[in-house]
Amino acid sequence: LYHNTRYLKTLQGVLTDKKCLLPCTPLAIVKALEHLKLYDTSENIPVGKRLYQKTVTVINRSEIVGRPLSAMLANDGAEVYSVDISSIYLLKQGKMLETEKDVEAACKCSQVIVTGVPSKEYKLNTK
Repeated sequence: LYHNTRYLKTLQGVLTDKKCLLPCTPLAIVKALEHLKLYDTSENIPVGKRLYQKTVTVINRSEIVGRPLSAMLANDGAEVYSVDISSIYLLKQGKMLETEKDVEAACKCSQVIVTGVPSKEYKLNTK
């Protein structure tokens, strides 16, 4: 879906002509991660597993960027910590699980951190 394909060829194994729609900012972030070679594009790695053994923290679970980006990265095989003001969830293999980790712990175990916080007052502890 990330390679300018506008139609799904199959949906749950059934041929279809349904249009697919991906939000542009999360898609741009995925493209940046591909460019940075975080995705394993080897021929023997199936789509949906190309971020396997990668951990990502996405700070801000907005409907525009954070939530769709977290879902896209999790669908590509990553373990994604989705952080919002009141909770942190781990998205893993199609499931959204509660976690006891705080923001700092999630960031420390992540290879990628995406902050989509719309406030210049938000500061992430980098120590």
